[in-house]
Amino acid sequence: MTEKELKQIGVNKRRLVQLKAKYEDLCGSYGISAVQSDGMPHGMGGTQSGMATVEEKVDLERMISALRNENRKLIEKACDYVKSIPDGYIKAVLSYRYIHCFDIVETAAVVRLSMWECEQICKVHFNNVF
Repeated sequence: MTEKELKQIGVNKRRLVQLKAKYEDLCGSYGISAVQSDGMPHGMGGTQSGMATVEEKVDLERMISALRNENRKLIEKACDYVKSIPDGYIKAVLSYRYIHCFDIVETAAVVRLSMWECEQICKVHFNNVF
């Protein structure tokens, strides 16, 4: 497992949050533009069906599903990789840093090492492995 693959887990998680927020915004809207409701036949030159919104929702659902599947596979691969490491500190740092997507400060606090030590563990591990 490469460092790039481990970092991709965090990238995917952030992208999922963005896609879910966009999907929820679409679900909250009615898909029909606001037209004054005073009984007069004016508006935007006709009615809008909202079909574009439905299509966008379907596209977002597919993207979210594909990204979840990709991330699940990456996380499973990362867990197997971390389990194969004999040193407990390296396991903990890599797990919290990449699988759980903690920043370096949170990782250092949980593992009870300094931030510098956590950064060095990541740097040295990937320089020695690859």
